[in-house]
Amino acid sequence: MRILYVQYTNPGAYPPLVRGARLLADAGAEIRMLGVRVAGLDALDVESDDRMDVRLMPAGAKAWQLKAHYARYAAWAAAEGAKWRPDWIYASDVLAAPVAVALATLTGARVVYHEHDAPSLEHQSWAYRRCLSARRRLLHQARVVVTPNAQRSAHLSAVAGGRAVLTVWNCPPRPHSPTPRPPHEAGLRAIYRGSVNADRLPETVVDAIALTPDASLDIVGYETAGSRGHIDQLLARAAVLGVSDRVRSLGAMGPRALDAVCGRADIGLALMPMDSRDENMRHMTGASNKVFEYFACGVAPLVSALDEWRTTFVDAGYALACDPSSAESIAAAFGLALRDRDELAAIAARGWQRLQIDWNYETQFAPVMEALWSARGSVPAAVAHAGREAQCVS
Repeated sequence: MRILYVQYTNPGAYPPLVRGARLLADAGAEIRMLGVRVAGLDALDVESDDRMDVRLMPAGAKAWQLKAHYARYAAWAAAEGAKWRPDWIYASDVLAAPVAVALATLTGARVVYHEHDAPSLEHQSWAYRRCLSARRRLLHQARVVVTPNAQRSAHLSAVAGGRAVLTVWNCPPRPHSPTPRPPHEAGLRAIYRGSVNADRLPETVVDAIALTPDASLDIVGYETAGSRGHIDQLLARAAVLGVSDRVRSLGAMGPRALDAVCGRADIGLALMPMDSRDENMRHMTGASNKVFEYFACGVAPLVSALDEWRTTFVDAGYALACDPSSAESIAAAFGLALRDRDELAAIAARGWQRLQIDWNYETQFAPVMEALWSARGSVPAAVAHAGREAQCVS
């Protein structure tokens, strides 16, 4: 079975996308990923191997050249698809939707539309409206549609006339052994990992570090297109407050280096705004990688005190909570973590144990694996077993 991934960005910026591709490759599928280089994200590049061929088109030079760059990407993807003849097209963002529609027509391949980030429906450009139109077509015609959040799945199902939409949480692979923890150090080491913007890492976090003399913050990630300069603002705020030595930006890192840094932290930030018009921000339970990735490194998460997050994580003992708009609320959570190290360790341990059961990508992705192989007419034993395990924990 051949699966052609099309995504108009660097696929390494979407770890769950790569995890799913690896699982399919391990089950016997041939994978080819066609992505685009993004400035500053080379550390996230996915390595090719015998079953997974990753190809990245050079980044566009300037903003005014983006339409021509996108046209070249579409033509490249069409040529690769016509030559390689995949069984499936796997599209994972709205910008890839027109390419997926064209490739399906050209090759006769079935389509998976796995929407990691919900698009803005208020965008007024002609080109983006064409992408939204192709997305609507995919929602009806794709053989498999997937989102990482139950509310978003229900919404897409309604938009597409009640069709089935799978929910696959963005969890890490099932860990085989606990992450070795370094000797305990004085103070509280907080970490933020992932894409950086004002919604997910507000200045109030730096203010909270200043309010908590024994706390420090490591920022490991990259700025998105709409948030250029935000890290500089955070560092400038730290300088004004006299805590530059306790707020560090380490840039983007590959998975291994990132996990090594994360494994030295005590608490991980997984914050969402308390009030947002953005559908992605409102429905991030399951869609956010951070909580689960912190567990995989033995780190306790600090989440926003939103109802959905409280029900899923806080009330069940998997996280601490705060109001991210309030430096005092964040500092209070830091103080609680400093005072009760045993509970902090217990939270991390409970999360790591849950990763063994169902908060892992092997379990979450099993229904997608089964759908792809079933369409072929034969399901490998390992895929069928994973599907049965997923049903048992659902």
